Amino acid sequence: MTAPTAAPWVLRCPVCSTPVPPGAPPSTPCPTCGLPAAAHAGLVVGRIGVTLADLHRDRDALLATLRTAAPGPRRPPTPPPAPPTPFPYAPAPSAPTHPAPAAGPEPERRRVSPQQVLVGLGALLVVAASLALVAVAWTRFGIGFQAGVMATATAAAAVGSGWAARRGLRATEEGLAATAAALLLVDVGAARSLGLLGLDAVDGRVYAAVAAGVVAVLTAGLAARTRSTLVWPAVALLAAEPVLLLALGDLVDGVLGVAALLVVAVSDGRVAGVLPRWSAEVARVLAGVSAAAAAARAVALAWTGSPLTGAGATALVTAAAVAGGVVLVRRAERGHPAGAPWAVAGLAAVPALAVAGLVQPAGDLAAPLLALAGLAAASAAVLLWSSPLRREVGGGPAVALVAVGTTQLVLADRPAALALVALVAAVPAALAAVTHRAARAAGTALALLLPGVAVLAAREGDVLGTSAAGLLLAFLAAAALGAATTRLGAPEERAAALAAVVLAAAATGTGASVGAWGQVGAQLALVGGAALAHSVAGRRTVTGWIALADLVAAAWVALAGAAVVTTEAYSLPLAAALLVAAGPRLVRGPSWQSWGPALLVGFAPSLVTALAVDQPLRTLLVGLAGVVAFVAGTWAHRQAPFLVGAVTVGVLGVVELAPWVGRLDSWVPLGAAGLLLLVVGATYEQRRQQAREAVAWVSQLR
Repeated sequence: MTAPTAAPWVLRCPVCSTPVPPGAPPSTPCPTCGLPAAAHAGLVVGRIGVTLADLHRDRDALLATLRTAAPGPRRPPTPPPAPPTPFPYAPAPSAPTHPAPAAGPEPERRRVSPQQVLVGLGALLVVAASLALVAVAWTRFGIGFQAGVMATATAAAAVGSGWAARRGLRATEEGLAATAAALLLVDVGAARSLGLLGLDAVDGRVYAAVAAGVVAVLTAGLAARTRSTLVWPAVALLAAEPVLLLALGDLVDGVLGVAALLVVAVSDGRVAGVLPRWSAEVARVLAGVSAAAAAARAVALAWTGSPLTGAGATALVTAAAVAGGVVLVRRAERGHPAGAPWAVAGLAAVPALAVAGLVQPAGDLAAPLLALAGLAAASAAVLLWSSPLRREVGGGPAVALVAVGTTQLVLADRPAALALVALVAAVPAALAAVTHRAARAAGTALALLLPGVAVLAAREGDVLGTSAAGLLLAFLAAAALGAATTRLGAPEERAAALAAVVLAAAATGTGASVGAWGQVGAQLALVGGAALAHSVAGRRTVTGWIALADLVAAAWVALAGAAVVTTEAYSLPLAAALLVAAGPRLVRGPSWQSWGPALLVGFAPSLVTALAVDQPLRTLLVGLAGVVAFVAGTWAHRQAPFLVGAVTVGVLGVVELAPWVGRLDSWVPLGAAGLLLLVVGATYEQRRQQAREAVAWVSQLR
């Protein structure tokens, strides 16, 4: 092909774009590629290109005109393309680029139109008028006349609904259909209540079944005739619901009633698949209500009926649950949603509740057996965790059986059996913690707490003594902290630590309830040691403070239980705990932040006691401790021990020397004070410089 050139144009070979010599005859071959009749071929190809360019321009102009005339947001017409450069041939035109259609206006929110309001009010008034006609004006005219009027009005409303449906008047169609349905119900009720054709003599249940069937058949026929009307199928479903139950009569209270409800539920579910829009939703709701009623009735028969009746009802709901499970499995295999998890679990729990009712004749063994069976089902559900459907199918019965068995044990006040159930319940919790990451934290907490619940229940049932229960709870708390230490940084670490706190509190409360303070102290020490190990291993500062507080509390409780009243027995453990909490800061940190709290807690109570109580040995020991602190602070260049020791020794010295000074003659203190003042005055500048150096030295201490 040739490429466009500026005027004057040059005739070129259409294959290699080599210029054809001017004045060459049309049959001249191309000197480069050898194309025969290159001049004639170039001229023909050029004319075709010009024709295509003209067609492309005309099409764009037509599209611009059509877009301008189309409804919706207007846009300026696309200008026609510039005329092509006059040359006898052109490259093949590229595909035209159409502007993207502008987005249409956002759909408005659906609102109730004035027409719908008018139709609804009209239907309501017509129904009210019919009720007034039946209830008030019936006695003024003959029954036959009134029946004819009501039947005519009902038929007219139904016919009018069909007429509106054929003309696409949706609001009118549905409004007249609702009016006809309401009038039909009024007709059925009025015919019996007013004794039309002796219908008041017919048994009420039989009449209700026949009337409901007639209404269902009529509305189903109308629904088949006008498929666009949504009222007719909904009314047909509602009318057909009680037909089978009413037809059974007194048998509805037994197993046949359960079967009838299941049949109705299945029928509603099948019909929901072929009904349009909200009629299908009505069918699904009715199916759910019927299924729930069947389940409730079957469970009630299993608990309160005869063994044979309960077994029959249980068999029915079990078969229905199995069939429903098969349907759900097939839907899941096809990629369809199996349903809400709570619905699937509830479906699987119904047979379990019925079976729980059947085993009640077993007496005292029923409740623990149900709870243990539920825990076995829970273990199976944990092992099948990877399949959501299987997990829900196994979890529903497990929850139901455990809930029923545990509730019965609580109501029967059987703590020993509850202890066994709680201990076994730790197995599925531990399985969940070990096998599934998502349930690891919750499973760990339950696996650690449930044995504690078992211990408390065993104590309540006099299976374990209080001392043994407290020690076991303390060991469980220490084990929980050990588990937290092995899972540092994992989500289950916090769960195990919180479980340890709960178990430690339970252990403390158990021992304190009988005044076993020595044992309480030992338990606190055990838990505090485990907590301290956990804090050191994981560098958990908060846990470390809690552990030290636990150890101090353990020491105090043990000392109080042993009736120890010595001040240092309570202050020194706390001071030691503060030193341990300071840790590496004792060497590298400021002395008042590391040594100061411990020294103040250790010296202050002892100093106050030594000053208040005349105990020479205590005074001597406190003074020696102050000297040691003073010397150590001086040697290590630490301000806190230096000042605390100096203040302690100074206060003790002044207090101890004051009585001896008071015993001297008056001239001795006066003379000593005068001599001291003379010496100080004579060497004032030197002493002042020495005081400044001493203050500076103390300030330089860390």
